[in-house]
Amino acid sequence: MTTIAYHHDSKTICTDSLTSTSQTIVSWSTRKCQRVEDGYVFASGNCAEIEHLITHWQDNQFDDIACTFFFVADSGAVFFGEIRHGRRFVEPLSLNWAIGSGANWAIAAMDFGRTAFEAVEYACLRDKSSGGTVMTYRHNERALWLRTPIKANSSVRVN
Repeated sequence: MTTIAYHHDSKTICTDSLTSTSQTIVSWSTRKCQRVEDGYVFASGNCAEIEHLITHWQDNQFDDIACTFFFVADSGAVFFGEIRHGRRFVEPLSLNWAIGSGANWAIAAMDFGRTAFEAVEYACLRDKSSGGTVMTYRHNERALWLRTPIKANSSVRVN
């Protein structure tokens, strides 16, 4: 799966970059931020289901998929979201939160005062399905989120 952490006070989202399927690593350098019509999506779950989420974002009609996501609206608001009964549901975030297989590790790290970057680093140490590069997405610099190159196996801060 993955670890994606949102630190509310700093308005920062951090992700790992590992993609795996079953028992195999597919990539160490996957960007987990994707542009949709009205903002950005950071999704956790099965790759095919995430692709379905992005493809059907605009019409809000989904198959039976189980991914969770953060949505950063163009207006700047940050939401936790999930698909239920074939529809997208979002809740505004007003506290630190994380999604993915390493979520509990990341939330605990932020509860103990760590940044989102440090929380994802910690989750990567404890969660077998998180790893690779830790990428930082600062809320006030969204224009750069999709243009910064990723280098495999190195910590990256995306402006």
